Amino acid sequence: YNIGHVATGIGDLGLAYQNFKVAVSVNNHHAESFNNLGVLELRNGGIFAAKSNFSASQRLAPYMFESFFNAGLVTYKLGDYQESYKLVKQALTA
Repeated sequence: YNIGHVATGIGDLGLAYQNFKVAVSVNNHHAESFNNLGVLELRNGGIFAAKSNFSASQRLAPYMFESFFNAGLVTYKLGDYQESYKLVKQALTA
């Protein structure tokens, strides 16, 4: 997980993706890794995969605001403004 952050910082998104996938395979309750995978999927244009990862992160850690905000961004891009508003509102209360 930590190496994934370092890889993201230096711009090696492929390595970052691999590291977050490994983190999820070792601990499938690691909400932060799911959130980071969603961010990387979103950067690569995989909107639906990103949404799925953000949803997994929300289920695992409802106290994390990041996954709600990121999911709100995805739903905004998909044109679902009501759902986007709801998710950003949840992010503010998480």
